[in-house]
Amino acid sequence: MKSLFRTFCFLFILFWSLNSFSQNNDRFEEFKKMKLNFILTHTNLNEEEKEVFNSIFTDFENRYHSKVWILQRNIRKDLSKAFDTISSKSASKYIEDYYQFEQLGMTMKNERNQKLLKSIRPKEVLHILHQEKEFDQEMFRRIRNRSKEKEKK
Repeated sequence: MKSLFRTFCFLFILFWSLNSFSQNNDRFEEFKKMKLNFILTHTNLNEEEKEVFNSIFTDFENRYHSKVWILQRNIRKDLSKAFDTISSKSASKYIEDYYQFEQLGMTMKNERNQKLLKSIRPKEVLHILHQEKEFDQEMFRRIRNRSKEKEKK
């Protein structure tokens, strides 16, 4: 449970911090490309598996970005504007909406993983998932270091 909570907190911070990526489609594409290259560099996929992974990865990232990430970000923006004056009823609605997007995201990830398992060796799929987490941690480190550098200035 702690791991799930930490993962949720990390992703929340990562997505919040990378807010500028969603502002500009070019930045989202750049981020997606960085993630794809990171995963492909750190896995042992053959050429056929790379093609399959690239296709599934691109489709998933685009759908997740438009159906979950952007909508969650909009909820967070709305909430931050009304945080001090929000009613209990509205707060409950924000919580429920956010939870629904979390569930949708997990469902989409599971579907993606099942597609990967149909075309890529299970051990490599596991390695892909591990590298995806490593990429997230690397981005978090960069964000943290950038924040520390700003504090020094």
